[in-house]
Amino acid sequence: MLIPSNRTKRECILSRLCFLVLSVWVSLPSAAQNNPYKIDDALYPIYQRASKQARQQEGLLVADTLYQQALKLGDKKAQCLAYIIPLQFYISQKDDSKIEKASTDLKEISRANNYLQYYYHAWSSEIIYFLNQQRSLLALQKAEKMKKQAFADRYPYGIFSCIRTMGHIYKSRGNFDLSAQYYQEALDYMLKNMPDQDPSQLYSSLAEYYRNTQKDYATALDYCEKALKSAKTERNIAQAMIEKCLILFRQGRIDEFNDCYKEAVQMADRCKLSANVSLLIAHISKNILDKQYEQAHAHADQLSEKGLQQHAYIYEYAKDYPNAIKYLKKYHQQLDSTNNLLQLSDIAELNTQIGAERLKMENIQATSRYRITLFSIVTGFLLLSLLFLMLYLHRKRKVNLELCHKNEELSEARDQAEAANKAKSIFLQNMSHEIRTPLNSIVGFSQLITSPDANLSQEERQDFCHLIQHNSDLLLTLVGDILSAAELESNRYTMKIAPHSCNKLCREAITTVEHRKPEGVKLYYTSEVDDCYELSTDGQRVCQILINFLTNAEKHTTQGEIRLHCSLTENPGYVTFSVTDTGTGIPPEYSETIFERFEKADNFGQGTGLGLNICRLIAERLKGKVLLDKEYKEGARFVFVLPVKKSI
Repeated sequence: MLIPSNRTKRECILSRLCFLVLSVWVSLPSAAQNNPYKIDDALYPIYQRASKQARQQEGLLVADTLYQQALKLGDKKAQCLAYIIPLQFYISQKDDSKIEKASTDLKEISRANNYLQYYYHAWSSEIIYFLNQQRSLLALQKAEKMKKQAFADRYPYGIFSCIRTMGHIYKSRGNFDLSAQYYQEALDYMLKNMPDQDPSQLYSSLAEYYRNTQKDYATALDYCEKALKSAKTERNIAQAMIEKCLILFRQGRIDEFNDCYKEAVQMADRCKLSANVSLLIAHISKNILDKQYEQAHAHADQLSEKGLQQHAYIYEYAKDYPNAIKYLKKYHQQLDSTNNLLQLSDIAELNTQIGAERLKMENIQATSRYRITLFSIVTGFLLLSLLFLMLYLHRKRKVNLELCHKNEELSEARDQAEAANKAKSIFLQNMSHEIRTPLNSIVGFSQLITSPDANLSQEERQDFCHLIQHNSDLLLTLVGDILSAAELESNRYTMKIAPHSCNKLCREAITTVEHRKPEGVKLYYTSEVDDCYELSTDGQRVCQILINFLTNAEKHTTQGEIRLHCSLTENPGYVTFSVTDTGTGIPPEYSETIFERFEKADNFGQGTGLGLNICRLIAERLKGKVLLDKEYKEGARFVFVLPVKKSI
């Protein structure tokens, strides 16, 4: 596998966004592509000169000349083109305030002259600029405004442009599912309302999504073939051919890949696409097939941060697993760093906007005070001035209340982020210990058993095998707990309600954990319920709760007994399952917190702190409850109460 995982592709996305600035202009309606200007012949050379010097100060002077001449000749389209040059210049200078002014000027004259394609070109240029500056939150806000205006104007190109731009934004933020939805919506809109346009770039983007994110290579190849059929420029054909290469490689169709790769490289050379990210990955794929690993690493070096993952895959194909693991760890560290930077960037952007709004309000307030004073002096009517002041104070109070509300929301969001970060840290600390310990045991004892120099008796080998099995069970339990917690909290799991024998469920739980009980501990089951009695519930999940209770008891009981009991009389109207042990017990103050995630009565004991939390989640889904019997003092007694009648 040579393509980034779903988790993120922001490293390559940001490198591609610079190309989007050009694509915004290239993707203007095809009428404009076939005859890009259609302005007065005398103005065309001036525009060409201004366009070539758009990144230089001289370009502004030429653009001003173009505008003055267009004004004299009454060429409204040329007037709009003249306003594009300052926008391009200030984007190259990264001057936010002047970019906003140039964009506003272009929007105003485009709307006044009824050339709305340039109005939406200004919007798109601004949005792509902020995406390239990694300020995707601001870009998203501007795109929402652009969307409202486009639908208000009922202008097809504007609507299409804003839908496609939303796809770019969510792609840059790593939300590839939502990005694909917008690309599909943009494609459907183009095919219906702009049939003369080139949809190949959207087809290629969707092909990339199904290849990378969904791993649906058949659908990806279908989109790719549509891109090849619909492409109207050799550059777009080359892009689609490169994407097809990557899909064929994923499908293992090597001969077709080689033919496609040869043709794609030739087209890419003609279109000067040497720095294209997908093309570099195609080169790496070819190098791996040819076992040219050094050349593959050289291509991976050109991919900047994304190259780390490619290095890992190259080492994996070369069977150099230590280096593969090393680079994969570096890659995931960078992913975490990138995610943190995005969050910090969003927070900083919000703070900047709040500061700007506050400054704007202060300016408004200052202006209002000046007008009030001037009005008072001119009119001399004190009563009118007083009324105006009261209205002003009321407005100020309303604004202050809104600001307080916003600050409270930000404070709450900050607290949630801190809590999430704390939970992540606790989880990583737990996983570091809980995974490393059994893995070390498995590896160590496996090496002893397989070592030709180890002079082990049959009894020792059996003991080592038992230890390996025990630690394997610990790892399976750990992974199972993590998956169960994620599944239950995501609400993807549907309870499978059916009649189940209470006694049968309890015996299954006893059988599952019996081999793990410590020596000298009696494990048994008692019941007040007839074997024929059945309860409508999710048997698998009930059994999971009982197994977790029993496993927890086995961890903390070294002598005495562990008893699983089922009763219909302890809580009338409910089935009561209880697990009682003679172990170390749990202090009463932990009776509630012990069911929280990552909470353990003994922080140095074996376990992740997820098992009892999973029990609570399952019980709540079944309309039941789990609790610790605080009255029991001989050890610990966990109780699971479930309604007799089906209530799910």
